[in-house]
Amino acid sequence: MIINQQRLCYFNAVFTHREICKAAESMSTNASVITNQIKILEREIGYKLFEYRPSEVAPTYVAELLLEYYRQSRDARMDFEVGLQELGDIREGNIHLAIPAIFVHVFMDIFDNFRLRYPGVHLQIEEIFETTKIIDQILSDTADIGIADVFQESPDIQHYAHVPFPLYLLVGKNHPLAGKRKVTFSEAVSYPVSLPASGILRQKIQAVAQSERVQLCFSSFVSNSTTARKIFASTGPGAVFMSAFSAREEIEAGTLIALEVDHLAFQASKMALLTKRGNPIFPATDHLLRLLKERLSVFTFSPEVDNNSSIPLGASNAE
Repeated sequence: MIINQQRLCYFNAVFTHREICKAAESMSTNASVITNQIKILEREIGYKLFEYRPSEVAPTYVAELLLEYYRQSRDARMDFEVGLQELGDIREGNIHLAIPAIFVHVFMDIFDNFRLRYPGVHLQIEEIFETTKIIDQILSDTADIGIADVFQESPDIQHYAHVPFPLYLLVGKNHPLAGKRKVTFSEAVSYPVSLPASGILRQKIQAVAQSERVQLCFSSFVSNSTTARKIFASTGPGAVFMSAFSAREEIEAGTLIALEVDHLAFQASKMALLTKRGNPIFPATDHLLRLLKERLSVFTFSPEVDNNSSIPLGASNAE
């Protein structure tokens, strides 16, 4: 049964004052309005609420029960409204981020803006190399926000923002393939290629090699360090599969050249700002998500490569 809240207020006034006229006065209305509303309420619940006596109206047992219901529902509504207000004004708490190392130094500028508005909210930043580990932290509620290059969708992961994030073959300026604009996968792996020790990228390259029936020419250099693998590619005959964004400084400096790989698998990746689907987004978290989406140019521009200048387009100086 749904009981009209305004009608309950009239009922409470009569119960409190025990007189129709005083109840009407307290509610700034006419006595006839109060009387009519009480009659409607009695018809709705099917019981008499008051006994009318010469000097007062006396509540029945059902009125006692209804008063308890009214007070509980009123208190619950007030608690709910207070909770909403507190939620809107929240200024304390913790936000855990799981992000690759390439975003950490950029994030510090965003952090300064965030803490001006939410000085009591503590940010915990964890550098994680592997996408699978970042997603696992989001799914287990260990991390509130993640940034990762995603190769496949997950029904429990929400993409707050995302952009295409293709992989390129990065080679040094003296590499035999340096003069090319686009290479086949077979050409790319005919030279020593440094791969991570583990993770989705390694699995992806191995899967493509298997589907193409190509033998990988592994280098002896295996590392989960993005920096170390870039140095490997820039100083020898080896190469590395990586996004242009991850090597934007080296590409701009001319120490690395990004070559497009002519294979659909290398175009399927995207960089995404991740949260867990269905989790509430509190004001502080929403503000941080908007800052990340607006301030990280990787979420504003698609990281393409201009092979004439060897500079990744869309990477701002702030990054």
